[in-house]
Amino acid sequence: MGSSLITGIDINHHSIKAVVLKPVGELYAIVGYKELPISDDIFTANHTLEYQKTVKKLKELKKGLPFGSRNVAISVPDNTVISKVLQIESDLEDREKEFSIYQTFAHQSPFPIEELSLDFVKLEDKRFGKGSTSSYQVYATRKEVVDSRANALSKAGFKPIVVDTQAHGLLNIWQLASHLYPEKKNWLLVDVGIDQTSLGIIPHNSTPFYKDIAFGTQELLGAGNPSDMESVFGTTQDTHRFIVNLIEKLKRQLQLYSSVNALQPISGIWLMGEGASMPMVVEELERHFQMSCESLNPMSLFENKVAQKRRSSLNCQHFGIAAGMAMRGLKWQGEKHVASN
Repeated sequence: MGSSLITGIDINHHSIKAVVLKPVGELYAIVGYKELPISDDIFTANHTLEYQKTVKKLKELKKGLPFGSRNVAISVPDNTVISKVLQIESDLEDREKEFSIYQTFAHQSPFPIEELSLDFVKLEDKRFGKGSTSSYQVYATRKEVVDSRANALSKAGFKPIVVDTQAHGLLNIWQLASHLYPEKKNWLLVDVGIDQTSLGIIPHNSTPFYKDIAFGTQELLGAGNPSDMESVFGTTQDTHRFIVNLIEKLKRQLQLYSSVNALQPISGIWLMGEGASMPMVVEELERHFQMSCESLNPMSLFENKVAQKRRSSLNCQHFGIAAGMAMRGLKWQGEKHVASN
């Protein structure tokens, strides 16, 4: 069973979260999850990780996960990734195509190409039919961002197989939730984290809509331990002020979404992340936006196979990105892929 397990890992400035999934038919079962608080000094410059401290924490994390949880899909922050769509000649051989993508990207990149890790995927554009060129979505990040995570994972006994953005982790959760609840396919997923809020939806036959907002629950928790999920969310007045600010920021993003997706209006909101358990937040969002709003526990989307002794009373609403990364790893294992370093 071990080889079919994938561990999704999400490292932010406050904790490391891990979710272990295995495939069950076309869906997934959760077999383990764990969160470890960390201190901010685990990060060095440019979103890289301090090697020794990270290895130590990852070894501790591994002890709390089921046997066989070796293969890992890990997230990197969205702002470390450059994304471009390139037009490449259609009739090239695979190696020529890869060379052409590298060469074209090198001319447009703010960084030397030898300092970057690249990945690319062909876009199916039904509007134009077959032409002389094909569109490729290209993602690039600095090698040091990938290497600092991959090297620490390997040293701790894990095997990194996928590195992807937090955005794709979140959108995987949206896809699964909208698949399980098709009547909510026009709902927006909002993840209110500690230091950022992320929102995403994939409109039918359209490009994914995804935004990060530099605003999270640390605005409320102040000098306390922001990763202590048992912390009280400040005074009623503080909570109200936070929710008002959240509504204002979401309102701007909803207007932006409507301007490009007028034919597929958002009809509800799924709330996830540390902020989802905040008193009155669901009710206030419903009242203001005049649409349904529900707190979403991402773990509820999976069949629960977690051993009784490993279950905890953790609030699981903030494991979304880690769970989405585990899904990403399982999808990657089951499909043909191109991944170049």
